[in-house]
Amino acid sequence: MKIKHLLALLLLGLSVKLYAQKTHINGLIKENTTGLPLPGATVQVKGTPITSVSDKNGLFRMYAEPGQTLEIKFLGFVTQDIIAPGDEALFEIYMKEDTRILSEIVVTGALGIQRAAKEIGGGTQVVSNEYLNQGKTINPLTGLASKVAGLRINMYDSKVDPQIQIVIRGTRSLNRSENAPIYVVDGVPVPDISRLNPNDIESITVLKGANAAALYGSEGVNGALMITTKTGSRGTERIQFSNTTTFSKAFLLPKAQKEFGQGQNGIYDPIQSESWGPRFDGSLRDFGRLLPDGTQPQLLYAAPSEDNRLGIFQTGVNIQNDLSFSGGDESSTYFVSIQDVSIKGILPGDESQRTGARFNGSKKFGKLKTSYNINYIRFKKDMAPDGPWLAAYTSPANIDYSSLKDWLDPNSIANPNLYFTDQVKNPFFLLDNNRQSNKQQTLNGKIELEYEITPWFSALYRLGMYSSFDESQNRSGKFEAAGRRNVVGSVTDINDNFQRLNGDFILNFNKQIGRFSTSLILGQNFRSDNRKTVTVGASNLLLPDLFNPASRIGELSSGSGSSLTEYRSLAVYGEFTTGYNDYLFLTLTGRKDWVSVLAPSNRSYFYPGVSTSFVFNDAIPALKDSRVLTFGKIFASWNKTGNVTLQPYSLNNAYSQSNGFPFGNTVGFSPGSAYPNPSIQPEFVTSFEIGTQLSLFDNRLHFEGSYVYSDSEGQIFNATTSRATGYSTAIVNAGRLTNNIIELSINADVLHTKDQKLNLGLNYSHIKNQVKELYEGTSYNIFRQSYANVGQAYPSLMVSDYKRDPEGRIVINPSTGYPVLADAETHLGSMVPPFQLGFSSFYQYKSVSIGAQFDSRWGGWLYSEIIPRQYTAGTHPNTVAYDRQPFIYPNSSIELEDGRFVENRDVFSPGDKAFWDFEGKVQSNTAVQSDFFKLRELNLTFNLPPSLLSGQKIIKTASLSLIGTNLFIIRHKDNDHGDPEYLYNSTDGYVSFRQVPPYRTYGFNINVGF
Repeated sequence: MKIKHLLALLLLGLSVKLYAQKTHINGLIKENTTGLPLPGATVQVKGTPITSVSDKNGLFRMYAEPGQTLEIKFLGFVTQDIIAPGDEALFEIYMKEDTRILSEIVVTGALGIQRAAKEIGGGTQVVSNEYLNQGKTINPLTGLASKVAGLRINMYDSKVDPQIQIVIRGTRSLNRSENAPIYVVDGVPVPDISRLNPNDIESITVLKGANAAALYGSEGVNGALMITTKTGSRGTERIQFSNTTTFSKAFLLPKAQKEFGQGQNGIYDPIQSESWGPRFDGSLRDFGRLLPDGTQPQLLYAAPSEDNRLGIFQTGVNIQNDLSFSGGDESSTYFVSIQDVSIKGILPGDESQRTGARFNGSKKFGKLKTSYNINYIRFKKDMAPDGPWLAAYTSPANIDYSSLKDWLDPNSIANPNLYFTDQVKNPFFLLDNNRQSNKQQTLNGKIELEYEITPWFSALYRLGMYSSFDESQNRSGKFEAAGRRNVVGSVTDINDNFQRLNGDFILNFNKQIGRFSTSLILGQNFRSDNRKTVTVGASNLLLPDLFNPASRIGELSSGSGSSLTEYRSLAVYGEFTTGYNDYLFLTLTGRKDWVSVLAPSNRSYFYPGVSTSFVFNDAIPALKDSRVLTFGKIFASWNKTGNVTLQPYSLNNAYSQSNGFPFGNTVGFSPGSAYPNPSIQPEFVTSFEIGTQLSLFDNRLHFEGSYVYSDSEGQIFNATTSRATGYSTAIVNAGRLTNNIIELSINADVLHTKDQKLNLGLNYSHIKNQVKELYEGTSYNIFRQSYANVGQAYPSLMVSDYKRDPEGRIVINPSTGYPVLADAETHLGSMVPPFQLGFSSFYQYKSVSIGAQFDSRWGGWLYSEIIPRQYTAGTHPNTVAYDRQPFIYPNSSIELEDGRFVENRDVFSPGDKAFWDFEGKVQSNTAVQSDFFKLRELNLTFNLPPSLLSGQKIIKTASLSLIGTNLFIIRHKDNDHGDPEYLYNSTDGYVSFRQVPPYRTYGFNINVGF
């Protein structure tokens, strides 16, 4: 019995001891300087796998034994060791900022390999998830605008799925569509990231220019966007939900006059669409012809108090819902996200929807590390292709568009048969009748295996896949009517199926030899692209609502057919980096490519590169403990990269079939019109860069400056040739393009206290781009008014202009009163603004913060093809400048027979329609400087304080944000054309009547963490 009692007492004592050995540790991690909480800090019990992560409020909770050592880590702060307390009372831990932060930062370099920032000998910039999504963007590319020095983003228009053009450090190729950077998602190159969920992105590292992306070959010649998506955190599980709802309103329509209405020669005409009638007088006038029921429509002939053209547009609504789950344990992590985006455009009937899901995971098996992800996106859209709003630019100002919506009513003036004029069509009929629909499915993912053979040698294999299936239809409904009111009806169905496989096998060696660190990367890459496109179209449909190419009259459209294309490339590459004493680094790179698009004799080419960096504050003893200079680095690099801009089979003389050739149903083939030059070689871009990075006053002020020079030789493009050769063009290696670039970036923590934080950032770039050589001659027309001119920037704006006397006065024809045109076109300047400036500000007071992003560009020119049409239609403000009466042309002169010029005091210009139509065709009247300054993003956020959430255990964090984009813009005083940021047909500085006007957005975001 005594033995039993003794055993019981021993077990009780042991249990008490075991219970005492572990307790809940409750901690709060804060910044030492400001006292603000540090979310995301890692706490680990030393020597054990037990870890925890601080939440958004800096709090953590974990099991530990009293007396054990807890190690606390957070990027940018000095790692701390503390002794675990013996009770559960909350204790505070203050982290000191690491003054060596810049030298210790790790960035995502080429091939997705993490590298210390101090080693890199070229310009890089990292954009965090928070900064990228400040404006709650839907397309991640638009979230980069004005946030990176040297990076330029342009939108084509404001449709529900706008195309985006991105260029880093200027144009390198005369081929306008071949200047985009390579997109790399988690180490895998992909052709497009516009559908990628911005909330899935952890960060984007911008590797600028060919120097930083040398290991990617031709695709990296224009720089690289290295996208790192989110992963789970070990020891913590999180659920995040957010909703963003924004509203869009059209603005910046071209100005229009409101003094004269419809008619010709000052006489009212109820069926005339142009505005050459009498002055508005406030009366009711007949509008159009009699309706079938004998009613005569009437319209108030008065200048509207508001812009009636806005009646074509509606308030757009964008709704974005995101849900994510993340977590992990000691050997694995996971991240799962689901997103749904619904967009109702600013044009009635335009809409799109995107639904996506992502899974990212990792697992460690001893020395084998694995990571894998898969991303599926389903996208669909239905929108007006282009043109419906042109009628609004050329129609009288008093048109009541609200009365034109019900065009299906056979007794309404809105009906195409009864529309007030046959010169233009009802814009609402065009919106409904001409549609472009699209359904797209995208699947991409990767598998990555990395095995540590020895502590200094590892092998990695990464296989990536990207697949998209795109089904689209362009249609115009059949509408039977007389004359120009008739619409024959057409449809084009397009199926585009694309697959890419990309594989890398990489050997990575890292070895410390005395004071020297060495790193060697040896790799092999393969890429395989396959595309199948089927196009079937008909241009004369039988029935109004049946969009089937089989239901047609006559043959299929000339563009019908199918194509199969394949592209293959193989490469071997290497990178060797050595560092001395952790402050002097040298990197050598080399890559050899074999590509299928070149002739066998030229398809293999090699290109080298070298870069260096010197962290001088670590090298110079007097600067190591400087209270002013925290970090200082100078860097330089040189690189020569091959660039192949050819599409598959460009060097094959492909034959094609044409309907009715040679006659009837006889099958015939015709050769291509471009000479397939087998001697074509890659373009070669040689780049040089030198710069510095400085961090001052304990990392409160950061500065980076760079000078970059690039020289692109042997440009690949189509040059005109004599038709006597049997071809109209020939693919040639000719032309040379250079860029001289200056980049500056400044970021400052102006205010940093416990309750307040103020950060200001500025980035600036100046790009001097110049055409040095062309295939033949000194000028080459690229697109309409866009030219490549030797000795000038590319692209240059060339326009017709007036003849001027030596004093700059416009010369007038004394017989007609019309200005005399110059014999040659005038060069106005670059269509790309050479100067760019981005400015950011972020202010936080306790739980409230406000962030703003400003964007400015100047020095470029803008051309509008809308303006000439307004002149012809009499809607442009200049057409009423002289009350439509004869006038003496201002600042004009008359040329005498002896060649002298005298001031024009007696010759009157007519001021009628014919005169102003002539003025509209003088292209210098339709060109303006494209300078602008805009508030691109504004974000006001309120984070719920922990005290409001302490009474429950479900919601851990919550915030409410008010957001707006394009809230204001200041343009050059002469610019009433539109948004100078837009482009058309890959041409900067060009406004088309096919584009939808810009819009501004405003709305809110709700974010909740569980």
